[in-house]
Amino acid sequence: MTQAEILTLIDEELFTDNIKTEVSEQKIIWTDHSGMENSVSPHQIAINNDGVIAWWQCNKAGKEEVRIRLKEKKVMTWKPPINTLGQPLFRDGLLYFYENYLIIKYKDTHYQRLFIFNIKTLKNEEIIINALTIQVKMIGNELFLGGLYHDEEFIKITIYPDHFEKESIDEVYLHQRNITFD
Repeated sequence: MTQAEILTLIDEELFTDNIKTEVSEQKIIWTDHSGMENSVSPHQIAINNDGVIAWWQCNKAGKEEVRIRLKEKKVMTWKPPINTLGQPLFRDGLLYFYENYLIIKYKDTHYQRLFIFNIKTLKNEEIIINALTIQVKMIGNELFLGGLYHDEEFIKITIYPDHFEKESIDEVYLHQRNITFD
């Protein structure tokens, strides 16, 4: 599916919510009922092999949210939690599907947060890593996380169909497996 087709699907979903949008190849923009500008860009979209689409909706007032359109054409909303009086930002963020798991990384005022959201069970879990910035690398069903700009910490998450397992790893393990963060 091309970026334009995915943006069109999201635009159609917004239309069913009676939202009038402006669509270009780069972005969907609309004004909500309170007069705030909202937008979705191609780098803020993820799609899995079953046709489930997730997108991060930016909002000028800081009311950011992740919308997930399931196969049944039901749309659910996940509001990124924040620990500060700030607002969640997608800058340097990530939306990525691995089967039924949506990996969500975003910025919460001073540091990045990462959640794994299971779209089947509707459960999410925050993966805590002692870092201001989180590096991410997905290889098969293994998610590698590395912390930057604080104590360097590394975590490997192995994702299975019904659960995932976390374990702490070190740089030696990463070097042995020839894993680098891009």
